[in-house]
Amino acid sequence: MLKIEPHLAEGIKWCAYLPGGACVSPYELTIALGESAVLNGAKVSFNTIVESMEVKDHRIVSVKTNRGTLYPKVVINAAGVFSDVVANMAEDQFFTIHPRKGTDSIMDKAMTSALSKTAITVYPKLGEEKRTHSKGGGLIPTIDKNILVGPDAVEIPDREDYTTSKASIDVIYGKHVNTIAALSERDIITYFSGTRAATYEEDFVVQKGKWTKNIIHAAGIQSPGVTAAPAIGQDIALWASQMLKAPKKEHFIEKRKGVVKTRFLDDKERDALIKKNPAYGHIVCRCEEISEGEIIDAIHSIIPPTTVDGIKRRVRAGMGRCQGGFCQPSVVALLATEGQQDILNIKKKGEGNLFFAETKEGK
Repeated sequence: MLKIEPHLAEGIKWCAYLPGGACVSPYELTIALGESAVLNGAKVSFNTIVESMEVKDHRIVSVKTNRGTLYPKVVINAAGVFSDVVANMAEDQFFTIHPRKGTDSIMDKAMTSALSKTAITVYPKLGEEKRTHSKGGGLIPTIDKNILVGPDAVEIPDREDYTTSKASIDVIYGKHVNTIAALSERDIITYFSGTRAATYEEDFVVQKGKWTKNIIHAAGIQSPGVTAAPAIGQDIALWASQMLKAPKKEHFIEKRKGVVKTRFLDDKERDALIKKNPAYGHIVCRCEEISEGEIIDAIHSIIPPTTVDGIKRRVRAGMGRCQGGFCQPSVVALLATEGQQDILNIKKKGEGNLFFAETKEGK
C-alpha cells in the first residue's frame, strides 16, 4: 500500500486496490461526444427550455419550448434533476428526483506529489459504520494533474442550488486529512457545487416509458454516472433506432478532430506548429500554458463556445491558480474578434454580462 501511495497518513491499516481504475475529464468527454454527434448530422439547440408537452393516445405529439414547438417522433428524457418534471409533462412519471448537493474543491498542482495516480475513497472505520447512500467523496487525481477533493452529500430542496459554504469544505478536509497528512485548505484554488439527480430508490432509471410509448428515460444518474454513460448511451441508441425503425448510418464519421494541446507536445512538435502558425507560440494562460492558437481553434470548433467558461472547458484557459485573473481579458478579446461578438454581450456563463458599458471612447 505504501509503495503505491507513499504519502498516506499514519494509522491507515487497510485498503482495496483496483488497478483497472482510471480518470477522465467529464466535461471534455461530453464535449467530444457532442461534437461527434454534430459531425454526424445532429443539431444542437442551446438555451431551449421545455415548457409543456401534448400527449395523445399515449404518445407525445408535440413539445412546446421557449423557442418554438417541436413535433418529435421520439423523446429522450435526460434532464437530470428535472427528469421527473419532464416525465410528468409526458404523462409517464413513475419516479421522483430529490436533489443532493455535493461540494468539490480543486487543489493547486503543487500538491500533485501528495497523491501518485490513484483515486482514494475513505470508508468508516470498523465499528463506526453509518448507513448512507454516499461514499463520502474522495481524493481524485485529475488528468490535468490537480487533485479534486470531495464531494460531500447534502439533501436540498432546490434543484439548482449551486451555493458553496465553508462548512462543507471543512467537513471534507476534516475527513481526508486523515488520509493524506499534507492536505491543506491553503492549497485550494477553486471550489464549486453541483446537484445529483437521485431517485428515492437510489437507482438509475434507464428504460422505455411505462405508459407513454415514444419516450426513453435516462434519469436518476448519479455516481458512477460517467463510468456508466457509454453503456447507457448504447442501450438508448438501440431503443431509439428500434422505435424510429432507423437504419444504421452510412459513412459514420468515427473520429472528430479536437483542439491541439500544445503543452503536451515535445519541443520539436511545438516548434513545427509555431512555425506554421505563430499564434500557438503566444501563451495567453500562463498557469495552464494555453496558447492563443488553441483558444482560436476552440472558438471555431464544431460546437463553438460563446462564453468565458465555454473556453475554459474547451482548453482550460482560466483553470489555473489565478483562476483567469491574468488571461480573462485576452480570452474576452478573442471571443469578441474571432467569435464576432459584441464585447458588451459576452458572458462568463449563463445569464449576466461581464461588462455594462464602455468607459473610454474607442478609436
